[in-house]
Amino acid sequence: MKKVFALAFVALSLMTSCSSDDSVSVTEEKLVKKWYYKSFQANGQTDAYGHQACSKDYIQFLADGTYIEHYVNTCSPLDTETLTGSWVLEGNTVAVSIDGDNFSGKVTKISATELQITQNGDYDDDGDDEKIKANFTNN
Repeated sequence: MKKVFALAFVALSLMTSCSSDDSVSVTEEKLVKKWYYKSFQANGQTDAYGHQACSKDYIQFLADGTYIEHYVNTCSPLDTETLTGSWVLEGNTVAVSIDGDNFSGKVTKISATELQITQNGDYDDDGDDEKIKANFTNN
C-alpha cells in the first residue's frame, strides 16, 4: 500500500478530477495543514493505510502554495522520501504540480480533522480506471 496515493495522485499521467458533488465548501484556509494518510476507498472496498512504527506518511498544503508529500520507507535505518511542488485550489478541485507533472483531484469531504480527495486512476492495476477516494486525518 506504500505510496499508493503518490501513485494515484501524483504519478499517474491520466489523472482527472471526478465527482459531481459540488456542495462541499472548500477554502484554502481549511486545506492548509498537514494531512496524514488514513485509508483508500475503491471498488467498494476500504483499505487502511499502513504507517511505519517510527512516523506517519503525510501530505501538506502550505499557505504559500507549496505542496509536500513525505514518506517513511524504513525506520531502522531511517529512510524517508519527500516530494515538493506547488498547489492551487479552483472551486473544489485541488491541482498539484511536482517536477512539471500536473495532477488534480476533487475535494469531496473536508472538516477540521478529515479530508477526502477523489480522483480517477487504476487503483488495482487492472488497466481500468476506478474512482479512488483518498482519506486523510490531521492527527
